[in-house]
Amino acid sequence: MTLISREKGHGNIILIGMPGSGKSTVGPLLAKKTGKSFADTDDIIRKAAGRELSDIVRTEGHVRFLELQQQIITAKEFRDHVIATGGGVVRSDGLMQYFKRIGTIIYLDEDPSTLEKRLAPGRRLARAEGQTFMDVYEERKPLYIKYADRIINCSGKTAEEITMEIMNDE
Repeated sequence: MTLISREKGHGNIILIGMPGSGKSTVGPLLAKKTGKSFADTDDIIRKAAGRELSDIVRTEGHVRFLELQQQIITAKEFRDHVIATGGGVVRSDGLMQYFKRIGTIIYLDEDPSTLEKRLAPGRRLARAEGQTFMDVYEERKPLYIKYADRIINCSGKTAEEITMEIMNDE
């Protein structure tokens, strides 16, 4: 059985990783090449809540955002999708267990200095007051590794190369 076969879960490929790791770039490319549909969990939450994610975190707090995220995403039926997740999704064990049941989880691992450079000025990174980018990276990396079925080292690779590496696992 291959990691990306229909036999695990519902034929879904779930991409996890830090913001800037390429989930939203690789995801649509991978979906197109595999004939799957593409879904971005941040877009799904934004649409369901009717407002920006940063607004939810600012007004209701990070814990409530994680609860809302889990509630909205687990209510969806995903079959034959490539799913790009928000970078902080790994902080929700319930949501990660859901993803484990419905597909193969692939961690897009990128060098932290590259990630930090890719974050557009003004792009928010969900973090506690006073937490640096590296603090968040070091907090999340063990969780990405814990939940991943497969880890792709993305350093120095194009989205096309990463996509082909994921597909060549078959």
